[in-house]
Amino acid sequence: MSEQKKNEKPKISFRRTVSNNLFMLRLLHRASPGRLAIEMGLWGLEAIIGFFSWQYMLRYIVNGIEEGKGFYDLAALLVAMTALNVVLVLIQQVWYQIFSGYYYQTTAKYFQELVYKKARDVDLACYENPDFYDKYMKALNETASRADGVASSCSMLIFDIVQFVANGTLLFAIDPVFLLFLVIPLLSSVFIKKQKKADFDRYEESVAMKRRCDYTRRTYYLGEYAKEMRLSAIYRVMAKRFAMAIKDTKSVIRKYGFKCALYGYIIEISREVLTFLGATVYAVYQTLVTGNILYGDCLVIINALTTLSWNITGSADTLFRFQEHALYIENLRFFLDYDPKICDKETVLPMKKGALTLENVSFRYDGADSDTLKHVSITCGEKEKIALVGHNGAGKSTLVKLMLRLYDPTDGKITLGGEDVRDYAVKEYRGAFSAVFQDFHVFSLSVSENILLRPMREGDEAVVDYALQRSGAATRVAEMPEGTATVLTREFDKNGTVLSGGETQKLAIAHAFTKENSFVILDEPTSALDPLAEYEM
Repeated sequence: MSEQKKNEKPKISFRRTVSNNLFMLRLLHRASPGRLAIEMGLWGLEAIIGFFSWQYMLRYIVNGIEEGKGFYDLAALLVAMTALNVVLVLIQQVWYQIFSGYYYQTTAKYFQELVYKKARDVDLACYENPDFYDKYMKALNETASRADGVASSCSMLIFDIVQFVANGTLLFAIDPVFLLFLVIPLLSSVFIKKQKKADFDRYEESVAMKRRCDYTRRTYYLGEYAKEMRLSAIYRVMAKRFAMAIKDTKSVIRKYGFKCALYGYIIEISREVLTFLGATVYAVYQTLVTGNILYGDCLVIINALTTLSWNITGSADTLFRFQEHALYIENLRFFLDYDPKICDKETVLPMKKGALTLENVSFRYDGADSDTLKHVSITCGEKEKIALVGHNGAGKSTLVKLMLRLYDPTDGKITLGGEDVRDYAVKEYRGAFSAVFQDFHVFSLSVSENILLRPMREGDEAVVDYALQRSGAATRVAEMPEGTATVLTREFDKNGTVLSGGETQKLAIAHAFTKENSFVILDEPTSALDPLAEYEM
């Protein structure tokens, strides 16, 4: 990637900003119907009650004292406002402590499952594309919190608009001149946009460093790295990589920190100093010198202008936050809108599959300078056993991936029963195979689930027992505390079982015996087995 491309900053149009946020709101509504309306309603209610409790009531009481109103007249409003606040706080606590957390988990589940489902369907080649993988990680890490952020921004916008209208109307009724002081925070809102942009750029540049830190951390706590970390000096290399990632992260912070601090300073000065002090001087002058406004009005003006200043910058912040949301949502939409190159067709596999044939097949990985496979032709007939032998890097594993249609050939074609495999439904075609890879991974699930690689169904106990017998793993599993229900690894179960490399490979091989297969592909299936177990296999 060129330096120019690296330095390109993501841009998004106003139309796309609106589209992305509406897209997220639609998904949010599907995930948790009613949640957004309730939260916006609560924030709007809080804004109205807050205005009457702090601005209107303060003005009414102080002006009432100055005008000589009786205690009971003033106390009646105070009691009414107190009652409203008690009810509001009760509703808020019930919502945020009980229902809000429930809705958040429901939303998170919906979005994570949406991403997981798409991740299962995207092409294997996507995981070898750094740009695509970065977008995938951003989508995965940001999705649930970003949905929550869009909902919060909508609620805050409602809050600021309601308060702005209420306080602005009150100020206009007292003295319209005070509205001129709001120009200062309005002008400063342009720096909020700059600050948000700098924050996003800082995040974007930090993603790669965070991935490097996360990778290093995994090598220190995952069991698969434990032996090498203890028997060699590789831990020093990883520690150095971690230190470099932290150093790069600090450089990014320094790069954008001054900008963010400067923009934040301008925003705070305009809101807290210029607007507040200027309005206060004018209000005191109108109260003590000209006598045009009452003491209660003076106090309310100072409070209202402070609130309005926060409303303006808060609304600007929220609007620019929608733009920030849109940039993150763009990653999600890119991921969800990706059309896999290996896609489903409607042709049903024949009952009698026939031969699997590779006709003059060539394949080149994206970004590679040369083909990994060139003009390969081979036919796998019924009940035929074929061994592929070749040096490392000769393309044996690539050929297997092509047969399984994890990739499609660059040139040539693969047929099953005389039909191009690209015309078959992908899942149905792959279902005709059982594949055991050398780098088989154990899931932190039961023995049965690791063998079946799907949820348990009625009658599966017999299937699992048969598979264990055929693979030679039955004796080892029988020794486990809960047999086939024993959880593998101790990541989530302190009583879980950790298997050796050979035991793990036998478990992987057992999967090949769990169903009737037209084709069985074994990628170095005995590499971790001892000589006796290899002979038996």
